[in-house]
Amino acid sequence: MEGMDKQKLPLQVLKELKILSDFFSETIKSSSIQMSMNTNEKFIVEITPKKFEDFYFKIFGYDLNNSIYTGIEVTFKVYTYPASIIGDTLKVDRTLEKTKEQFLQWLDLIIGYESIDIDTFFALDVRESPLQPEEDIYEEPGKILPYCLKSLDVSNFQGIKHTTIENLPVDTQWVFLVGENGFGKSTILQSILLGLNGNKDENYQLVQDPRVRVQVEYKSNDNNLINDSRLNPHRLLQLAAYGPSRLNLQADATISEEYRKSSVAYGLFNSDGALLNIEAKMKDWLLQKDKKRFELVKKAFCKLIPYLADVRFNSATSQIEYLEKDMIDGTETYEPLPYHKLASGFRAIIGLAGDMIVRLSHSQPDIKDPAQLKGIVIIDELDLHWHPKLQKQIPQLFSSVFPKVQFIVSTHSPIPLLGAPHNSVILKVVRTKEEGIKIERVDVELKYLTPNLILTSGIFDMDDVLSVENDDITKTRTEDSFEKMKQNDEIENYLAEFEKGNRQFPDDLFIPKAD
Repeated sequence: MEGMDKQKLPLQVLKELKILSDFFSETIKSSSIQMSMNTNEKFIVEITPKKFEDFYFKIFGYDLNNSIYTGIEVTFKVYTYPASIIGDTLKVDRTLEKTKEQFLQWLDLIIGYESIDIDTFFALDVRESPLQPEEDIYEEPGKILPYCLKSLDVSNFQGIKHTTIENLPVDTQWVFLVGENGFGKSTILQSILLGLNGNKDENYQLVQDPRVRVQVEYKSNDNNLINDSRLNPHRLLQLAAYGPSRLNLQADATISEEYRKSSVAYGLFNSDGALLNIEAKMKDWLLQKDKKRFELVKKAFCKLIPYLADVRFNSATSQIEYLEKDMIDGTETYEPLPYHKLASGFRAIIGLAGDMIVRLSHSQPDIKDPAQLKGIVIIDELDLHWHPKLQKQIPQLFSSVFPKVQFIVSTHSPIPLLGAPHNSVILKVVRTKEEGIKIERVDVELKYLTPNLILTSGIFDMDDVLSVENDDITKTRTEDSFEKMKQNDEIENYLAEFEKGNRQFPDDLFIPKAD
């Protein structure tokens, strides 16, 4: 069949090729190995691992007389420094089933290579003081989280020379990172992810520098585990992480680049990440007659977005649609909209929460109710896409929908801190040339503070919150709300008009009233 137009092949052969194509795709997808798969007029298919471009599985042709695939070539090369190459190539002819077997043997070889981290060979961990277990700290035993970060120790990662986080309470659901632009908040979040997930994301190496050392201690139900990013003995599976880009749903979980962009770490390390597609899952649940699961997720979405009236499947368009309520009276509903036509703030909530549900369900497949999902979620720039009203509500809303999840987030805004639950922790990221990126614990009671006080506190370190156009500080308004300022203006205007009219205050106005 070499050089033959594939479209002119007999129907039976085309059916076999379809079987092989599906087999290769599904097998590669389940293996989590990143591959490229190509075909042209010279061969039927060539499959190559993206990490090992000199390895390939290739089928050259098809023998119509004997019903066998011809010229199956499997090759791999082992490179040694400086330039010698040891090659091994196998050429065979196989039937359909034998071709599958040969492919599986080749794939096992690739998986074997992928599973070995050469960087750890003959490496001596020279850390002088490895992370030591800490006693659990908490205020309310009934609110201890099933999974939560307890401590972090990181060295030589990007701008970090050495820094630590210690003694995080195990009943703290929200950990906020604050700090100026460029000081390293994203770097701290990335180091936490490396500590919990390891230096590899799927089959991609996130850290190339062998000097990088990241260790974390985290609570895992009744156990306290210490994980090292290089050796990764206790990887946390109940984990999700998000960078600032949180609007794009994954098109299709295939072996395409889209699959790579939706891995657990990709979005935190790259700006073009894709969220796992909750809508595809919701459609699957309806097809599988699992309406209860659909309804539980719909309930979660409507709770997270107070002005969302309903979520439904339109069988005519095969789309999930969202019905918003009128924001004034809350009774009128607007026309149903697909996800991509929603306001970006609402899409950010649905995309984020939907990805959390799908991703955390991978390690907890029997859990249908989002409220029962457990894990740790990392979010960079929490305040992005949301109006201040929603920024304030977000911590409480996500806590109510995901009460068993710990959130570790960064923010540039004081508004989410107004919604921070009791016992939240605030960590300030600072940076100097001498010490690099460091983390400081900020002990401030947020309960009775206004945004002005938060901004001028040690959390944000602003000198003042005055307008740059303010040329008379005596005219600065100090009321707690705009409504209060308007009331005061009305009183002042009334008194000014009263005085202009030469009217007298009644005498009894100044007589103390009897008790």
